[in-house]
Amino acid sequence: MIFGWQGFLLEHPDDWAPVSLSGTRREGYARIASPSRLSFQIRWKESDSNVDLQSVLDSYIDRLKSDAQKKKHAFKSDSSHEGDLFTYRYSAEHHGRGAIHYSASCGRVFFIEAISTKNDSLLPTFRKLTLSFSSDNSMDRWSLLGLDLILPSKMEITKKVLQAGRTQLVLNSKAVQIEAQRWGFAEQLVSKHGFEQWCRSVLSLPKAHAEVMNDRISFRLPGNILRPPKYGMAMVQPDLNQITTILVSTRSDEWRPQWTWFA
Repeated sequence: MIFGWQGFLLEHPDDWAPVSLSGTRREGYARIASPSRLSFQIRWKESDSNVDLQSVLDSYIDRLKSDAQKKKHAFKSDSSHEGDLFTYRYSAEHHGRGAIHYSASCGRVFFIEAISTKNDSLLPTFRKLTLSFSSDNSMDRWSLLGLDLILPSKMEITKKVLQAGRTQLVLNSKAVQIEAQRWGFAEQLVSKHGFEQWCRSVLSLPKAHAEVMNDRISFRLPGNILRPPKYGMAMVQPDLNQITTILVSTRSDEWRPQWTWFA
């Protein structure tokens, strides 16, 4: 399964899921947890290309050591590097194995790390971690908990809801606001409410013009001097028993939603 967030992609097992997401594209943190005690951690921070990765890693290890000492845990660590890749591992209250590298394509330093609450052999888990980036810098893939969309890049998240039956992201830029949602139990929702009526209600577009095409529908609501036009799109995904919806508010034709936004 693909986790897509803030301009990077990470492949993870199907039964793992994000449990902590914070920060912005410039600097942030994400943790993806397994059903057991293993987790992945990703940290990133915008940086110049001449960043001293060894110094960044030393500061991180020093902070881990200081935190362990405050909690009176023994701390051990070691690190090595080959070319531009710096790897490390540590043992304290938690145990971790990770790597740090600089991505020239997006100008950020990334820590990617496998952790456990016990002293497991983390090398097999760590080797499964593969960080990648889109080949098209104008689009970003946002993929988590069943929501999977490819949207214009470098938007800022202003709201997120991460639930078993619903995933919601609200993203903004100067010219547009996009509300993207994934709804579970599609078969039951469509059977009970009807696809078009349910979409109108969820997207708050009761009077918008609609175009229905089997398992998908699009809406357009003209704007006025006070309110920008709104565009809605919804797609039923029977194999996943879910519905994905997009609501876009914009005055710019360049930001009108496309079916290619659905991954």
